[in-house]
Amino acid sequence: MADSPLLLIVGGPNGSGKTTVAKQFSESRGIPYLGADAIAEQLNPSNPAIAAITASRTFSRTIRQLVAERQSFVCESTLSGLTLKNFLGTARASGYKTEIVYLFVESEDMCLTRIAERVRKGGHDVPEADVRRRFSRSLHNFWNVYRYLADSWVVCYNGFGSLHEVAVGTHAEPTIRDPKFYSRFLSLIGELS
Repeated sequence: MADSPLLLIVGGPNGSGKTTVAKQFSESRGIPYLGADAIAEQLNPSNPAIAAITASRTFSRTIRQLVAERQSFVCESTLSGLTLKNFLGTARASGYKTEIVYLFVESEDMCLTRIAERVRKGGHDVPEADVRRRFSRSLHNFWNVYRYLADSWVVCYNGFGSLHEVAVGTHAEPTIRDPKFYSRFLSLIGELS
């Protein structure tokens, strides 16, 4: 598998730090980074929200192209929808090694606070309704859909200013690194009462 291309997905709710982490992986592994928000900012720097639909289409088209060319890459997604589900299946069938790094924080409110700080520093905004709607969908889809499709995954808490590894796994089998934060994670997705 040494010569297998890599598809690395950095997932998590809006405001969980995906872009920063995805770009770090891109740089450290020397592979291209792909993000729909970054594409939207390139298409319309003064108002990326206007370019969101076109950016989403470009994102999907670029993933198809990279997989067809068997290029390694890192992409980011909230995973709040199922768009990447088919791409993961296609990539694995094409001999890709697939990994997911899933980031989470305490709450929707923490995500909103982080987004507001990003906007103050000149970054892009995400409407509050979108953040709140995507938060639980992201957690649910990662845990109940996406982790089963990846060769390996890691869940990291990203509320300390650095990543804190909580659990790792292959498909459905988790190895718990931090029981306290693992319980927090499961409570967010409704796996604990």
